[in-house]
Formats: sequence, structure tokens, C-alpha cells
Amino acid sequence: MDKNFPKEILFQSVDDRINYFKKKSVAHPTLVNSYNDLMDKIEVADKKVLLVYGPSGVGKSTLFKKVRNEYLRRYDEEMKKDLGLIPILAVEAFANEDGKFDWINFYSESLDELGDILIDQKRLPLNEIGVEVPNNPNEKTKRKLRKALENAIRCRKVKIILIDEAQHMTKVGTSKGLRNHMDAIKSLASKFGIPIILFGTYELQSFRNINGQLGRRTNDIHFPRYNSQKKEDMDAFKNVLWVFQKAFPLHQEPNLTDEWKYFYKHTIGCVGTLRDWLYDTYHYKMKSDEGTKTLTISDFIKFEPTIDQAYTMALEITTGENNLTEKRDEKERKLDAWLKLDQEDEEEKPKKNTNRKPGERKPKRDKTGTDF
Repeated sequence: MDKNFPKEILFQSVDDRINYFKKKSVAHPTLVNSYNDLMDKIEVADKKVLLVYGPSGVGKSTLFKKVRNEYLRRYDEEMKKDLGLIPILAVEAFANEDGKFDWINFYSESLDELGDILIDQKRLPLNEIGVEVPNNPNEKTKRKLRKALENAIRCRKVKIILIDEAQHMTKVGTSKGLRNHMDAIKSLASKFGIPIILFGTYELQSFRNINGQLGRRTNDIHFPRYNSQKKEDMDAFKNVLWVFQKAFPLHQEPNLTDEWKYFYKHTIGCVGTLRDWLYDTYHYKMKSDEGTKTLTISDFIKFEPTIDQAYTMALEITTGENNLTEKRDEKERKLDAWLKLDQEDEEEKPKKNTNRKPGERKPKRDKTGTDF
């Protein structure tokens, strides 16, 4: 069979072969469709916030990198002429130890990504020598860092902002705090006339339609898994397995497609989870035995997502999917009822002519024949 890798790589070092497979990605249908949908919406998304959500491990980080690389490609020539230009700010929203999102850390990471200097000087240190300080130094630090970020975005001529793992930004504690976080993100997009793209799990759904104004300034992109109830999805999942099995730099191609149910059950149809699993197995096997010729199903058991993990993933996924479909259908019915779109307009019904002269019979069919 034809192999999906350069044959000469088989004669390179183990690390070279491992790194080759590590960089391997598959342009599968849900990834391609989500990318095209996102890029189409970015084109008309000035001052808007786009929410890209889906299951954990579906491949959102791959989509994140693909969009980042596309913008770097688009502005490559311009960056060579203008060395101060950074067309895209791509950062990750980290989870804080106390479970709440930390804006100070986010602003600092963003400034660092844009090459800002003296970031620590923008932080207000706690006073330990008796000098008067503001009542809330953290708030002042946050404002200073935000102002510095606004200046950096303007000076670097940033065209778009990407935030990965953005579900961490929903960690607030109150609905008011959630609204404040979304207001802060929206105001950045509005102030500079650039789109901000949030990539995250189904937890990002809590940012959807917090109020009418925010709803008007947001768009959704759903990045789904491969659903076992859809034949076309299962055909696509099997094809992904086939592509990966041909991409292993091995002398003998392993057979993954015959065991597709095993791989599907442990990944719930999420290609990102599948890819990590395949890489971990290949990495370990090559490091432990450089003479490995192929892989068997028993090799994958060591790094398989456990049934408990798969079950938890399935619960989270089905909850997120149901929120999208069931709540949408319910809201559509309510909206139709509120707007009375589910009722026939009485004024538009043709009126019956009841203007008859006194004594005139109502129109009816006369009986014919005889009753027995």
C-alpha cells in the first residue's frame, strides 16, 4: 500500500520520526466546515465577538492554529515592510488557582505576546513601607494593564484577536460577573473595530445572548464531533483513522480501520482526542523499541482514554448538544407564540357574505330522492 509519508523518513532518527507524526493533522470534514464557516463570518465581523465552541478534544486548538497561520500568511509581505506590525493577537485564557478568571494575568499575557516592555512596571506593588496606596490596588493595576493593552493593539495594528480555552473566561460566580466579562470583551472589539474570536468548550454557551445588545454583537460557530447516529459522520471518522494509519512512519502499516468502533467508543468521535492518543502510543512504542515495525491494537490500550473518562466526555457532549437543539426549538416555539406567528391572522381570512334580504333562505343543498 502507498504510505502517506516520505519513505526516506524511515531511515531518519527516532526523534525525527516522532516529530513528523506529531505535526501530522488531517483536514477532515468537520474541521474544514468549521474553518470555512468561521472565516466567512470573520469577513463581516468588524466589532463583533465570535464564539467557537464544541466538545473538549474535537480539534478546536487545531482550528485556532489554522486561523492564526492564515492571518500570518496574509500579512507576511506587509510585516516585512512594517516591522512593528503584529496582525494577530493569539493568546490562551488560563484557569486561575481560585477558579475565577484573572484579567490581570490575561492582560499581562497579551502584552507579552505583543512584545510590550516593562509589563511589571505597570503593576502596582503592595505597599510595605507605610506609603499611602489606593484602597483597591488590583483594580488600579487592571485598569493600567487594560490601557496598556489598548495602546499596544493600536500601535501594533492588530487585525484580529484569538483567545483559546476561552471557557475559563466564564469562571466568575455570578450572572452579573459573567455579563461584565462579556461586556469587557465586546468593548475591546467595538473600540478597535476588530473581531475577537473565543475558542472553547460548550461552557462558552453561557456567553450567548446574555442580553439583547450582546446578542446582537455575537455570532456562533459550532464545531461538532462525529455522531454515531449519522452514517456520513461514521464514514468520515473511519476515513480519518485510515489517513492516520497510513501516516505512521512504520515499515508495516497498522490496521486501525477494522477496529473503528474501539477507537470511536474511547474518543466519542472527537478527532483531537484520537490524534493525541495515537501520538502518545506511537511516541512510547518508538522510544521503548526503536526496531518497532508496526503497531497492534494491544499497543493502544496503554494510553486509551478510560471508559470512565469516555463516559464523562459523553455526558458533557450530549448536554452541550441538547442545549443547542432542544432549547433552540423551545425558544423558537415561544417566539412564534409571542409574535403570534403560529396563528392565522384573522383579518386576512376571507369574510363570509351574510348580507341577505329578510326572509331569504340560507344557501343549502335541497334533498333529492325519498327516505325509506
